[in-house]
Amino acid sequence: MKKSNWIIALGAAVVLAAFTGCGGSKVSPPPQTADGARTTAKKDGTPIKLAWIGKTLNNPWWISVADFAQVEARSIGVNLTIALPSEEVDLEKQVAMVESAVQQKVDAIIISAASSDGIIPAIRGARQAGIKVINFDTRISDPSMYDAFVGADDVYGAYKAGKYICDQLKGQGKVGLITGLLAQSTGVDRRKGFLDAVKEYPGISVVENTAEWRSDLAANVTANMLTANPDIKAIFACNDQMAVGMVSAAKAAGKKPADLILVGYDGILDAVNLVAQGDLDAFVALPNLDEGQFAVRLAVAKILNTDYKFSREIICPTPLVTNEVVPGHTDRTIYEYASISFPLRGITTKGY
Repeated sequence: MKKSNWIIALGAAVVLAAFTGCGGSKVSPPPQTADGARTTAKKDGTPIKLAWIGKTLNNPWWISVADFAQVEARSIGVNLTIALPSEEVDLEKQVAMVESAVQQKVDAIIISAASSDGIIPAIRGARQAGIKVINFDTRISDPSMYDAFVGADDVYGAYKAGKYICDQLKGQGKVGLITGLLAQSTGVDRRKGFLDAVKEYPGISVVENTAEWRSDLAANVTANMLTANPDIKAIFACNDQMAVGMVSAAKAAGKKPADLILVGYDGILDAVNLVAQGDLDAFVALPNLDEGQFAVRLAVAKILNTDYKFSREIICPTPLVTNEVVPGHTDRTIYEYASISFPLRGITTKGY
């Protein structure tokens, strides 16, 4: 099973490359403002303007990526404007955000596609305007529409979730699968990865339904699954918003943690708390910090060096996180993961 195209090893190299011309000539070091903050401008001295366009305000994972992207932009010294539709399915709103960024004459758009195909006409307009495009997390289906991609191998991440569940069930039993939006690459890839794992276990059968990444719909789907299939032994929700609804519905149905194996995907703070208290068995963590940082770095590199080429994708790790170590499956325990991603858990609302 392919784990990644390239595990992140760039570090500061991308930013360093951004300040070095293709012929070896060096751009002047970034100046600083009176208060000591770094400012980075284009070679003509004008400010660098980036537009960051995510998928929804209703999922804390997307808020966290935006937060980390903003921190990185300030660190490098560029202007970053954040835009997020209220709903993940709102392609029309995301298209309007791209068109607005084009009108504002930004230097680069950093975007996660609300629809892998549907966003292409708007992105094509940005490309024709000479704007750099960095695609992150959810793919634009046409690679010619972007300059670089940073994200995760969602097929492999969901495969790990499937292997964990099937092994815990010793290869026998019925499992539920709650999918996300299949118009998005993340929805397609996570479904595929999980089913790829299940294929290796002839004694496992699958009951499947979609909840469109929504917690409320996932609660309904879970309740219906458990009613129609009282012999279900495990459920995998393809994101943690849906996992929250899944856990809530399982509790409402009178299921105890010992009755069901429940697994999510993303690594939001709610999922961390559910795993820590024993209501969620595991989740696959999506690299919000890495995606936020490296998308901004790649955008800056492309702007400062028009001939800068990045032919490979940045594919970030997707660790499987459990409360205690499960040999052969656990990449990080919940406390190891929380100390990295949510060091202020219990202290601040967001945990970082």
